[in-house]
Amino acid sequence: MKIELRKARSLFWSIALLAIFGTTSVSAQSPSFPIAQQINCDGPQGDVEVRACIRLNYEASDKRLNEVYKQLISQLSGDERALLSEAQLGWIKLRDKTCEFEVYKSRGGTGYGGFLNECLDRMTKQRTAELEQYLK
Repeated sequence: MKIELRKARSLFWSIALLAIFGTTSVSAQSPSFPIAQQINCDGPQGDVEVRACIRLNYEASDKRLNEVYKQLISQLSGDERALLSEAQLGWIKLRDKTCEFEVYKSRGGTGYGGFLNECLDRMTKQRTAELEQYLK
């Protein structure tokens, strides 16, 4: 029994090491190996690309929100800065919980992540517009 167990362990580790080093060596030998496929969000093909584009849209909106927030907070005094910071943290919690509620019935489905990111994107764009008004 011990011999069979040792053989099984040895075989497991041999396969595991082969998988690790085999994958690494193939990647290392192929400098043109694509890390990620480029997605055309002007005309996504299939559900996977649609969901990826929705996620990318949200990430871009979140990046823009952070830029506007940093620009605004740099113009404020200490008390105003503290109030905006507190308000923004509260808004993030509100946004996240609102979107979780909005897509709650979709949880467990294949579209859940996309629906969630659409909500996050929409609310983030709204918040960005609100903060931009304070810059005027």
